[in-house]
Amino acid sequence: MTCAIFLNGEYEDERFYLRQFAAAQVVVAADGGHGFLRRHGLWPRLLIGDFDSLDADLVTAARAAGVEVVEHPVRKDETDAELAVAQAAARFSDEIVLLGALGGAFDHILGHVCILRGLAARGRAGRIVAPGLAATVLRAPVALRLGAAVGTRVSVVALSSDVVLTLRGLEYELTDEPLPASVCRGLSNRVVAPAARLELSGGLLLAMVFDASETFAAADG
Repeated sequence: MTCAIFLNGEYEDERFYLRQFAAAQVVVAADGGHGFLRRHGLWPRLLIGDFDSLDADLVTAARAAGVEVVEHPVRKDETDAELAVAQAAARFSDEIVLLGALGGAFDHILGHVCILRGLAARGRAGRIVAPGLAATVLRAPVALRLGAAVGTRVSVVALSSDVVLTLRGLEYELTDEPLPASVCRGLSNRVVAPAARLELSGGLLLAMVFDASETFAAADG
């Protein structure tokens, strides 16, 4: 089951995000992310947040429409995105897709990467998806087969000091090589062969494929 969580970020290609809504088995809105849904006459199953970025009338209307509304105080330790992901992970979903995760404040964008990191630490699948981008955090050991077409840009960033990485079918290949968290060596690679592979044998890695349809499927064998 896939849960799409609509966050209070940028929705620059509205048709793209409407397709994401239609493809999800469960939809959750975090605070201002609900505004995008209502502009298109859509309702989430769950609306959660402190609602400092959402008109009170929209919250009232959601309750009247039968949406489950969970309100939190403005002064709290978690972001609205964290609260939404915690609820989705506990109640609904095998995989969590964060939408509207980009285009907002830079600190919150970094926070969304932290959320992916937390999901990976718990063995849960999570992606940030936007037009032209799919991103995930991987925890070793893992081997993936990328579905991206030849020519697609791929970037990886080490999130820990013990990353050991193998890349196959990319312009710049690696074989069980350390990738320090203090360098940009993993940026702007390219797929040069179908079914490129990424194998992480150590550490924690942010993987970005500049194709929104990338699912980071497990490799066979």
